Amino acid sequence: MTNSDSGLVTQLANLGKARDYYNAGKLLATQTDEAICKLVEDDLSATAAANTGSNTLTMLIFKSGSTLFERGNGALGDRILGIACGTCVCQICEESGSADEPEGQRWAGISDKLLEVLPLLQPRSVIDIAFRILAELKTSGSLPSAFGNYLPMLLDTLGVIGNVEITAEDLGGLEHGGSVTRTGAELKAYWIDSACSYKWHGQAAARISAGLRETALSTSQIEIVGRRILRQLNAVSELNELPAMVYQLLLLSRHGSKQEIVSGIFSFFENLEQTNGTQALWDIEGTVMLHIGYSIKQDFELGQALETYAREQGDDLTAFSFACLLSLARIHRFSDAVMDILRKLLVSSEHDADVRAATVWARPYLAKASLDVRQLLKSVAERASFGWEQVTQALVQLCLNTIDYTVARRISYSAAACAQTQILCTDTLQTAYAMHSFVRAEIIDQIMNRVVFQTDAHMHFIGLLQRLVADDIDAVRAHTSRIVDVLESMAVMAPATVSRLLQAAAPLFLDDPQFRASLILVLRKALFARGTDERRAALDGLFALITSTVQVSAAGTFDSQHLAVLLEVLGLLRRSLTQQPEIRTVAYQRLAVLLDQPFALACPPLLNALYGVLAPEFAKFYQHDHSADSPINIQQCINPATSRVTMPIAGFLLCYAKLVTALTDSTSIVSASDSSSSGSAYKSAADSWEDLCTRFARAQIEDYELDPEGEYSLDSPVGVRNNSTARLVIGCVDAAIEYALGRGMDGAMNPAQSIELFSMFSRFSEILCARFVDDKRRRVIGSVCELSQISMRTALRVLAVVLPDRQRLNSPGHPLNCNTDSHNTFVAQTGRAELWAANTQFVRHVFEVALTHVSASRTEALDVETHLVLLLAYIAYSGVLVRCANAEQDPIPANLIARGMRSRSLVMVAAEALAACASVLTARNAVGILPVAVMRPSPAMFASNGPTSPPSLSDSVECMVALVAKVRNAVEQLLSLKPVLLREATSLLGALHSLATYLAHVCFHNPSQHTAAYASLNELARWAYAMIDGEIPGDPPLLKGLVALTICCQPFLQSQPMFASSSIDLSNLGANEEPLAVHQDMDEHELGPMNRLVATTCIASRLLTNDAAGSDDEDNMNDEDEPNLNLYTLRTIPALVTLAVTWLKGELQQMDWVIGQLRKCASAELRLRPDHDDEDLHVSIRLERRLCMRLYALTPILMHMLSTQFAGTLSDQSIRIFTDLHRTFALLTRTKLQASELPITESYIECLSQICTTLNQRAFSLVTEKYGRFMADANESKSEKPAKKKQSQLPRSSGGVAKTKMLSRNSVLVSSLIYQMELSEKYVAKALGYNKP
Repeated sequence: MTNSDSGLVTQLANLGKARDYYNAGKLLATQTDEAICKLVEDDLSATAAANTGSNTLTMLIFKSGSTLFERGNGALGDRILGIACGTCVCQICEESGSADEPEGQRWAGISDKLLEVLPLLQPRSVIDIAFRILAELKTSGSLPSAFGNYLPMLLDTLGVIGNVEITAEDLGGLEHGGSVTRTGAELKAYWIDSACSYKWHGQAAARISAGLRETALSTSQIEIVGRRILRQLNAVSELNELPAMVYQLLLLSRHGSKQEIVSGIFSFFENLEQTNGTQALWDIEGTVMLHIGYSIKQDFELGQALETYAREQGDDLTAFSFACLLSLARIHRFSDAVMDILRKLLVSSEHDADVRAATVWARPYLAKASLDVRQLLKSVAERASFGWEQVTQALVQLCLNTIDYTVARRISYSAAACAQTQILCTDTLQTAYAMHSFVRAEIIDQIMNRVVFQTDAHMHFIGLLQRLVADDIDAVRAHTSRIVDVLESMAVMAPATVSRLLQAAAPLFLDDPQFRASLILVLRKALFARGTDERRAALDGLFALITSTVQVSAAGTFDSQHLAVLLEVLGLLRRSLTQQPEIRTVAYQRLAVLLDQPFALACPPLLNALYGVLAPEFAKFYQHDHSADSPINIQQCINPATSRVTMPIAGFLLCYAKLVTALTDSTSIVSASDSSSSGSAYKSAADSWEDLCTRFARAQIEDYELDPEGEYSLDSPVGVRNNSTARLVIGCVDAAIEYALGRGMDGAMNPAQSIELFSMFSRFSEILCARFVDDKRRRVIGSVCELSQISMRTALRVLAVVLPDRQRLNSPGHPLNCNTDSHNTFVAQTGRAELWAANTQFVRHVFEVALTHVSASRTEALDVETHLVLLLAYIAYSGVLVRCANAEQDPIPANLIARGMRSRSLVMVAAEALAACASVLTARNAVGILPVAVMRPSPAMFASNGPTSPPSLSDSVECMVALVAKVRNAVEQLLSLKPVLLREATSLLGALHSLATYLAHVCFHNPSQHTAAYASLNELARWAYAMIDGEIPGDPPLLKGLVALTICCQPFLQSQPMFASSSIDLSNLGANEEPLAVHQDMDEHELGPMNRLVATTCIASRLLTNDAAGSDDEDNMNDEDEPNLNLYTLRTIPALVTLAVTWLKGELQQMDWVIGQLRKCASAELRLRPDHDDEDLHVSIRLERRLCMRLYALTPILMHMLSTQFAGTLSDQSIRIFTDLHRTFALLTRTKLQASELPITESYIECLSQICTTLNQRAFSLVTEKYGRFMADANESKSEKPAKKKQSQLPRSSGGVAKTKMLSRNSVLVSSLIYQMELSEKYVAKALGYNKP
């Protein structure tokens, strides 16, 4: 520093001390620009060297310039301030670019001064400073931290400057050329565009983004800045820098471009997860979610943008975007809408997977599904432990709500899709409960709320509770008080609910003494409550606890504590047996079910305790004196005043029979361990039972003062008494049958006694069924089976020996014959049961009882265990159906096809039993076990705990193919004996349809296993249609079964199997890879049978209506021979037309779904297509061509359906299905309009010509002929209306009412058709107009 400079500094310092800033400014004004600049530079350098941060001289210069400005010397002040600001900015830029950039408050004072004097600067100074900073950004890619608050105000000031003439030098050397005139707004736009085009240093990117974001930006500038920040995300080298950058984007979105910013953020993280899916990334994503949630709370429009993104993306959501939506759902304003979106996403994904699998004709042309909801939910649940904790509660709420909605079927998707979604959500809840302790209380509370309020899904949630207890009992123990609180309200809950809830909580009952004491107290209070419903619920709870305790005994861990618990609960049960008759009825029913379980029969403490309860009760009603008319005092069980039953003796005897059988069985644990006194008591009880059976077998109806021709209705006192007495006697005899069958199987009783008891049961039951009628003389009791109490286990034991498997009987090495002794035992039991087998009525009764049990279990899956269902299916096949299939070698036994009055043959019952078993196992997702259990039986399959492990898919398919072949052979043999066994063949077709449905499911979802199943179903479809085309009777049920089977197997008639063809991966579609080619005749083989069937039906209808000539079109439709009018009758044609219409609706619904996939495929191809590339959308075009060809292939069938020879109601169906066809075609055309890149193909033109010309003309002819009278009536002149009004005041005849209804129906049909045709034409006109060359 020179002497003159030192003197100047001294003078300025003295003026500063005197606060004479005006004179200081005057002094500075006399200096040159270089001198002032040097003063500032030296001061800044000296301050940096001393590390004091005071910058005294620089601050004095700023104050001096401001004072000159305030005193009216604006020009001088601006010069000084401009030089000082420019110098400071240059110095900051130079030091920030060096390696030793100062930290902390180095430039804090200077930055504040720059902000303070900014409004005082002249436009030229503002421009110079702005572009000096831009030059630094270009050079270093960084923005000094001192400019963080300064830059936004600087750019805003720049934007309001007027016209300025500038040169390249004014722009900091950024451009070359002459001078031009620009406005401040243009310069600001240029500055922002240039800044966004430069490379940003990673550590400074957030600072630059913040500076640009805080600037007042136009809409286009917001888009530019937003895109630049999104690009910068890909350049971030450290994951920790991402949250700050994303937060700047979210703040920027407040000013606009929300949708683009949201989409860009999600796309970035989607790509990042594919390359760096680590725990560190999950933590960063969790921080970003917090930023997103906070930003949405500050700006609700951002939440709406996120919601819109979710709706647009549909099934393209990633785990991160899905989690962000869950975070959005935590905000009350968006909760309902977001939950609705995610619910539909989960269900629609499962639904689309099912439809995709079943739509075989389009599968090779569809793009691969982009969303796997199972993996999605699993990922979110797992990552909740690594930074995503805030979404866990929303995830739990989503799963709970989805289960509610799918169980109640509030979402219009298939039942299978809803069931799969329920399983998925349940698994997710189970995972969340195991991983996150902070949601456990909420999950338990939600389960209990649904249980106490009896929602549609409450049983499903009880199943979830059972799984939670089984997984980790300690995790549930802390919430047992909530379960007790719910059980306090058992009066408002169904008994089945209480039973299931206590079964779920049973391990807690045995493990937690405090919970056990509270629960027993609750049950005791409920058992003696005033309300009957509450007592029934308490009984169900008691038996659930008894069952759980006894199962511990079967497991071998029964100790004194468990014995004390069992005796305490049995004590409560003993007290319940003294209550009202309806309570005792429930108690005996539950006790009979308990005594049917093998684990209960293996628990001596239970059996001994029950004997002590039931034996004294038996002694009250058993009459030892043989001079009495009945061994049981029936009149003692009836109230003499009201003739109502006061003692449910039938249920009691059934329980006592099972108990005595268990106690006196030679293999019983109790018999082997009891003392001589107990054994003699049990022997005495068995003798009493044998005496009871003998006396009941000899009893007559007159012994009970009953008249076969008497009154049994409930309208009179006599009828009530007769009805009560008959029911009691029937129940007692049925209990005796149960005992006699059990003892007869072991050889302890004469089998003839069982037949005698059954004859007695049949006589009494037939009288009661025939005489017990309602006020319209209709039977109240439809079948004798409704009165039977024979258990499922007893029925199956009997059926196994009266309908034996001949291979097992003749081969000691059969899998079910574990050893020689078991084979000998089975042979001996079969020999003893010959008398039973000879009585066809008895065998049919037992078979129907077993079928009734299985049919009832369709609604309550826990009624019949799976192994019993499998055993019934095995008996039905091996004992009956296989005899029918092998009828060529060995004729069908007469007892299998014999029918009694108002009854079915054993073949019919067996066929219905096989179909019912398949239906029940399908509902339990276990139908794959059935063919293996039937074709390869083993003891493990029918064990009480069920199959230890499910069979492999290949074994299941192999056995199912063999089973289908056998059942089909059986149908052929039965039809060969037509018309005698027509009903049997029809019933067996129903079972065949159930089996074929499983094979079709395997082909759809497991293409690798398709070969054998495909061949089997292809052959089955051809066989079914050949049967229709052959000589069979015109029986509507038989025809329905054959057509339904043809429709089920229809996809397997494709000219080339497509089940192994996978969908197209658009992202990996190379330039030389192309999807499967589309051929014109691809649908000919598949749709040919249905086409010929509908055409033949149309011809038959014309012949039956005596219209031999018919229309020219109808004559040209078929060159076939005249149909068999014994098959196509006035009874069968309506059924066939209805089936064809139903099938066509299913086909059109599949097409509607594929059209939706076409829209998604076209959008995806457009996104993946490179910019400025106008190449055709090859995948979408082929899919659209396949759609058009499929639609074109259906038009001949619609041509037949639009026959004028059908009756009125059949014509209505034709018009409706043609309206649906137009609706599908309009949807296809509208999709082409939305995706303008899809060209008008030749296939579309052919389809258009066929539908909108040929079929429309045919439809107009049908409407004119069938509904012309309607149109004339609808266009009555106004002059006739007053007369009509007067007539309408008179009573109308039934014919007038029918005519009015017909006119109303026709009006809807015709108007809907015309509207849909006009809509299709409107879309077609737009499509052709948009695609003109």
